Amino acid sequence: MPTTQLRDSLDQYAKVWPAGHLRFPAFDRQEEMALLESIRSFIALHPNALERECVPGHITGSALVVNPALNKVLLTLHAKLGKWLQLGGHADGESDVAASALREAREESGRDEVEFYPWEKSLGLQDISKSPLAIDCDIHEIPAHGEHPSHLHYDLRYLCVLDDSLPLHITSESKDLRWLTIDEALAVTSELSMLRQFEKLAAIKRLIQNPRVAQ
Repeated sequence: MPTTQLRDSLDQYAKVWPAGHLRFPAFDRQEEMALLESIRSFIALHPNALERECVPGHITGSALVVNPALNKVLLTLHAKLGKWLQLGGHADGESDVAASALREAREESGRDEVEFYPWEKSLGLQDISKSPLAIDCDIHEIPAHGEHPSHLHYDLRYLCVLDDSLPLHITSESKDLRWLTIDEALAVTSELSMLRQFEKLAAIKRLIQNPRVAQ
C-alpha cells in the first residue's frame, strides 16, 4: 500500500512543531520527536498501516474544527469512548490522511461546509507543503470492543474551520456534538493530547494576530 504521501506529511510536520517553529507552553521537543519517530517506525513495519485491518493499530485522521474567530472548538462526545474529542476517524486505506480527516469532520458534523483552515499561509509556511499541514500527532490506545481487540491509533490532526451559526447533525458515533469556548472545553476534558491541541491553536491565533512575534 503506497504510503509516500503519508511519509511526506510527517516530514512536513517535522519542520514545524518538533523543530519549534511555533512555540506553545507545553512544547517538548523530545516528546514531539518521539511521537513522530514512533509513527514513522510503525508505518515502516506495517505495509497495511492505513487499514483498520492492521490489528496492532492503524493510521487515523482527525480535525480540530474551529469557528472563523478561532475562539470556539467543535467537539464530539464519542459514543464508544465516552470522551469529548476532536472529530475524526480511520483512514481506511487513504494515503492522503488530511483528506480523510476532512471527510470525517464533514460526516460527523453533518456539514459539507467544513474546510481546512489555511494557517500555513497566514504564517508564511505555505512553501513547506503543498497540502495542509498537520497541527498535531498523537498515539493513543483504543480499548477492546466486541470482537475488536485493544489497539493503537496513530493519529494526524488538522485544523479545520466551520461557521458556528450553522446547525449541526449528530451521528450515531456521537452522544453529543457541541461548540465550546476553550474554557468550556477545558472543563470537559483533561486529555493531554486535547490540551496540547488547544495550546497549539492559541499559538496559531496569537501569531496570526501579531505576525511580528513569529519565529
